[in-house]
Parts: sequence; C-alpha cells; structure tokens
Amino acid sequence: MIGLEILVTIQPEKRFEFLQAFELLTQPSPNTLDCIEQTLFEKTKTPNAFLWREDWANDESLNIRQQTEQFRSLIGAVEVLGTLIRIRKITVTKE
Repeated sequence: MIGLEILVTIQPEKRFEFLQAFELLTQPSPNTLDCIEQTLFEKTKTPNAFLWREDWANDESLNIRQQTEQFRSLIGAVEVLGTLIRIRKITVTKE
C-alpha cells in the first residue's frame, strides 16, 4: 500500500470550514475506489494543526487521485483556510 500525508495548520476561525471541507472532499467518487482509508488527525498539543492521511491500494491509484479536481480543491481549501506545511507519500505496511 501507499499513503499520502498532508500536514496543515488552520486559522482558528476557519476550523469549522476546514472540517466541513474534509467531510465534503472525502466523499466516495469514481477516483477514490482504490482508497482504503481517509483519516484526519489533530495534534493534541497544537490545536488546529492537522494531519490528513489517505491510504491507497497502489501508487497508480494515488497518482490518479492527485490529478483530480477533487484533490486540487482539497489543496485550494487548505491554502485558503490555513497553511500547507507538507505533502508526502509514504509506504504503508500492514501488521
């Protein structure tokens, strides 16, 4: 499996909008059929710092996802509501 991690900080007054965007942009679509899981984590000691994590069946599916309008909307929402800190691909192993 392959994973995608998106680390962001969100302006406190934009928190609710960000959470709504997460719900909207994680809705199933034809381009997310190979998505195993999408999860949002918040740092406990840093309010409004989030890690958006997606696990994908394979690298090809993730690459397709990154070319979609839905993904561009995600990045656009983050840039409007806060600051994009990092995007990185990771290898996911199941135990």
